[in-house]
Amino acid sequence: MPDNAAYIKDGIFKWLGIPITGILAYHLSGFADSPLTGDSFRFINYIYFILISFSLWNGSSYLNYQLRNQINRIKRIYLRIPVRYLVTVLISWNLSYFFLTIWNYLLQHQHYQYHQLMISQVIMTIISIQISSIYEIAYLNKERESDLVKVERSEKLKVQAQLDALKSQIDPHFIFNSLNTLSYLINSDQEKAKLFNDTLAKVYRYILINKEKDLIQLNEEIEFASNYFYLLKIRYQTGLFMTITMNNLLVADYLIPPLSLQTLIENAIKHNHFSETRELTITIEISPEQILVWNNKQLKKFDIQSSRIGLSNLDERYKLIIQKGLFISQSPERFTVTLPILKA
Repeated sequence: MPDNAAYIKDGIFKWLGIPITGILAYHLSGFADSPLTGDSFRFINYIYFILISFSLWNGSSYLNYQLRNQINRIKRIYLRIPVRYLVTVLISWNLSYFFLTIWNYLLQHQHYQYHQLMISQVIMTIISIQISSIYEIAYLNKERESDLVKVERSEKLKVQAQLDALKSQIDPHFIFNSLNTLSYLINSDQEKAKLFNDTLAKVYRYILINKEKDLIQLNEEIEFASNYFYLLKIRYQTGLFMTITMNNLLVADYLIPPLSLQTLIENAIKHNHFSETRELTITIEISPEQILVWNNKQLKKFDIQSSRIGLSNLDERYKLIIQKGLFISQSPERFTVTLPILKA
């Protein structure tokens, strides 16, 4: 079946090209200079050669369109191109011979010799090759556009699939950590467990509302991060602090992937030791270009086993959504993550 992607809308091109080609072929063949050709008879010849042009044009384009898939099966381009033009030559040569023979027999009463008709055949074939080249360029351009659309659509679907997969990792990860916290509090302090549960409901409502979104307002994420950190304070009580500085920035004017700050807060707590005498401070500094999230380093001697979902997940989400990844830097005293943000 022919490839619809290569179908060319050539109506105007044909309406202009067919009569011009027919009249041009008639004159280039030398028939217009014949002493037997009067003005009235010349008009009839024009009509006939326009009909020849119509037959050559449509016959060549139709057959090439029908044979396109078969010709394209030839993988080697140095073979495919000669075959492509051989089809055009065969069609043009045989059709022009057929119509010129009828024209010479019926209208000219065999006035022209075969070699004169052959000159006209050669001219018509050359014109057909030129027209065929134009169609070939148009076909290739159309196919290229179609391929680009397919590639772009495929890339979008691939990116969306990757993003959906990354999003699906967030919920189980967050649930796992939250249930561990709740389990600990139920055994140690039921009042705090109830408070934790109520706050957890608010936090998880945020996740349910925003988990399908790629971007949210920065002020919403800051509020969520504050609530999340409050849950951590209920559990740990001492040795854990967080500060947020915005420098009079209108955070509602900026966008960020959801759960970004929560991931970094969680990462800092997971890998660092803190106590009443050794405080862990998480600092969030927000500017118009980026967010700096840093903490003092006091790594656990025996770090807990990590699935490494957190930072790698966040980095992948940023690359897919914002086309920029995280920038991570660290020194013996400090671990810093730079998050890009978008202006709403």
